[in-house]
Amino acid sequence: MNPQPAMSRRATLQRLAHEARPYSARLTVALLLGTLAGVLNLVPPLAFREIINRVLAPHAGRGADLGVLYVALGATFAALVLQNGATYAQTYLTAWSGQHLIARLRVRLFERLLNLPLEAFDRWRPGELLARFNTDLALMTDAVSISVPQLVVALVTFVSSFATMLYLDWLLTLTLIVVAPLISLAVSRFQRLISTSTHRAQERIADLSANLSEMLQGQRIVKAFGREDHEVARFRTDNDDFFGAYMKLTQFIQTQPLVISTIMVAAVVVIMWLSVREVLVGRLDTGTIFQYWALLVTLMNPMNRVAAFFGDIAKAIVGAGRIFSILDVPAEVRDDPAAVPMPKVRGEIRFENVYFTYAGGGEPALRGVTAEIAAGEVVALVGPSGAGKTTIVNLVPRFYLPQAGTVRIDGADIATVRLGELRQAIAIVPQDPQLFRTSVMENIRYGRLGASDAEVIAAAREANADEFVRAFPQGYATEVGERGARLSGGERQRIAIARAILRDPRILILDEATSALDGHSEAMIEQALDRLLPGRTTLIIAHRLSTVRRAHKVFYVEAGQVLEVGTHEELLRRGGGYARLHAIQFGAPSAS
Repeated sequence: MNPQPAMSRRATLQRLAHEARPYSARLTVALLLGTLAGVLNLVPPLAFREIINRVLAPHAGRGADLGVLYVALGATFAALVLQNGATYAQTYLTAWSGQHLIARLRVRLFERLLNLPLEAFDRWRPGELLARFNTDLALMTDAVSISVPQLVVALVTFVSSFATMLYLDWLLTLTLIVVAPLISLAVSRFQRLISTSTHRAQERIADLSANLSEMLQGQRIVKAFGREDHEVARFRTDNDDFFGAYMKLTQFIQTQPLVISTIMVAAVVVIMWLSVREVLVGRLDTGTIFQYWALLVTLMNPMNRVAAFFGDIAKAIVGAGRIFSILDVPAEVRDDPAAVPMPKVRGEIRFENVYFTYAGGGEPALRGVTAEIAAGEVVALVGPSGAGKTTIVNLVPRFYLPQAGTVRIDGADIATVRLGELRQAIAIVPQDPQLFRTSVMENIRYGRLGASDAEVIAAAREANADEFVRAFPQGYATEVGERGARLSGGERQRIAIARAILRDPRILILDEATSALDGHSEAMIEQALDRLLPGRTTLIIAHRLSTVRRAHKVFYVEAGQVLEVGTHEELLRRGGGYARLHAIQFGAPSAS
């Protein structure tokens, strides 16, 4: 799903012009240098005319003015050297400005992705976001590094050559004026085709990136079910779609200069025929016609390149529009201007008639949830899949805001407090711990960035992680790999618990995940939790009976509502939904 409707070409250009304002001085100098480089292209044709008329012409004969030859050759050499210097400086300044703009956009895009509300990621595939980051920025990079700098010189060369040709013989130049509307029409038509095809190709590469991302993240499932051939076939289909879209784009990009060149060649043939007649009737001399032809060649070369440059720039504009569409998505509302400081957190949590529906509509995930958790209580959330347990815990750190009702911590409406201070009091240990591709030390320190090595090691001991970490050849400097791939499930869990211990939160959210671990790992984690939970308000999405029994209170959640509240034994005696679920899961009687 696209984040925003595609920006129009005009809107994107206006936005780029606004983004480029900090570089206006450099770009102005670059434009002047490009203009100088383009104008200097007029010097060689002028020198050719003087050499032909005053040095080589038959009437000059023995009286050839060799001084003119030397001046003309010197002027040509100086002009070419100066032109090369101006072109280099103009290209460097333009590329520096463009690359700096893209570097700023890259950081802003990364920052915006980090600050998007979670519902945005419910709609987007990670591969699509990666495509925006990689391929769309690459389109812009190619344009600002190569096409835009050369386009300036090419356009100035074209305009200056055309103006000089018009001055030398306006009648001959009328032929070019006649074909100008045809060229303009062709360029306009191809720009639309290139823009549309670029959009399509970028969508297809996003599909490929999403496919690759899903495969890499789910490779264990792919191998477990023997679906390698199926995934290859799916990727091949997406790849073929991208190949077709890209070749259609290539077709338009390559056809554009050919069409324009054909129109121009036809005009050149007519101009050469007419120019020869002008010499034969005595209206032009030989040197002037050679100058005119040289200018015509000088004009033709940038004309062909301009078409290709416009194609590259059209693709870059599409890429810029796709990037701006992400930058324009509202970021997570961190703090209202009237946000108040978070009081010192004790940990009392209240849900007051809370309703919540995920973006995209559908059935409400929560329907009038009302519940209270005392400070320091351990609460187990139990219920069938899809009942709303995860949604409840996601509202506490304000990952989402309810559409109706209020979530309060220590009496304060969390929608009105400063988000950073709220989350500072909370730690999360997810079912699948997210570790970063760095060292064990840095993964634990993520809980409190200013912690010393000694504090990190102390937290690891509390989490029963110190022993296995020290067994690694590099100890706490050991790289854990992508998403902690070099560690076992139990080791990842204990690192995540150590991170939470280091944070020292007043509220802990735990998606208990010991059910898939071996007995030793489970025992180590249970011991670590025994040290972590006391004194903290804890919400546990419970999967195991041992966790439920540890809890002070059980919330039985079903169909988006908290239907039963009590201890494990109390709920079993009631014989309600919790007792029935307990009987199904553990084969136990529904009452005890």
